[in-house]
Amino acid sequence: MNILHISPYFPALDTNHAGGVCMGKEIETLRKWHQVYVLTFSASEFDEKLRARYQDDDRYDSVRINRWTRLFHVVTEPWMPNYFAARSSLRFAWKLIKTIKKYNIQVIHGEYASMGQYLWIKKLYPSLKFNLVEHDMTAQSYQRKLKDSRGFRHVYVAWQLRRILKKERIYCRKADCLFTLNRKDKRLIREQYGRGDCQVLNLFLGLEDEILEKNIDSQKRQYANICFLGQMGRPENHRAAMRLVAIAKQVKKQIPELQVYIVGNRPSEELKKQGNDYIHITGFVDDVDEYLERAWLAVFPLDQGAGIKMKVLRSLAMGTPVITTMVGAEGIDEDGEVISLAETDGEFAEGIIMHFRDAEMMEEKAGKSREYIRDHFSWEISERVLEEVYGKD
Repeated sequence: MNILHISPYFPALDTNHAGGVCMGKEIETLRKWHQVYVLTFSASEFDEKLRARYQDDDRYDSVRINRWTRLFHVVTEPWMPNYFAARSSLRFAWKLIKTIKKYNIQVIHGEYASMGQYLWIKKLYPSLKFNLVEHDMTAQSYQRKLKDSRGFRHVYVAWQLRRILKKERIYCRKADCLFTLNRKDKRLIREQYGRGDCQVLNLFLGLEDEILEKNIDSQKRQYANICFLGQMGRPENHRAAMRLVAIAKQVKKQIPELQVYIVGNRPSEELKKQGNDYIHITGFVDDVDEYLERAWLAVFPLDQGAGIKMKVLRSLAMGTPVITTMVGAEGIDEDGEVISLAETDGEFAEGIIMHFRDAEMMEEKAGKSREYIRDHFSWEISERVLEEVYGKD
């Protein structure tokens, strides 16, 4: 079987982006049984590095886009949600047709709801199957933004949400096979869009080989050290980081030794200004695990966004106890079996102080966190799902 993998940015196993890692693992798995080609967008500096790496591999092709091309499509396609229009491209459509013809593609494996806009290709090739992976439910993210917005922004988000609900419903219903990355999104898609036959894949993070078999040295943990991970260019991560700064000020009064590391690329100037002798804004780092391994706690005061959170999974796999919200725990541990749940800034401050003052509880949670990830997030489960859907040649 010849499969074409399409995505909004480059898939790769060696990136800190959860979606990119998961896409890379899907391709690696499917190539055990089938011939897999890749057509993607190059939308960032990191994408360009991957583009250069794969330029001599005939199985990879890509289309460059930038903020101006994205803005052009947003302006000229008002019927599309802006989030989806940013990945509209006539050049991509042309390459899609060309690749299907050249390699006799039988199945398209699309990643993210935005790739659902290319389902029209089935009109040209009626025998072609088009499978879609919902990395998170886009509508849920906008529903949360709507609750927190006011004035003109509220009107804008409501307008975008209506379009997302319409388009995402169409894409979810028309896909031949629909995958989600957690059971929570499967339930939401059934309730919101009326499709209950989704297949669930685990979000691959290299956990089995890279982390879970790693000997974590508990002696490296530094008392009163907190870590927050996130791509700071994302509004929900910026918002959570700013919340953590405010929470840290409360904790510092009772725990003078407190040190907070906010780790992730593209921090805003507003966030950088919060840096001081105990708030450290690192920007991009080569290895986030170094910070997790030193941290006493990983804290994520998230109240926006949707889908499963790589940073939470990775922290738990490193044996770093996690305090987060229901938003951060979604699809991972919503019952608080190993995650400590908090919602208000006061609850976060109390939880942090309690963890700092109970070393025995911390040690117990560290072990349980790793066990929980090992038991619930194995890629072997996903491999069986992919084999069931695609079979073996």
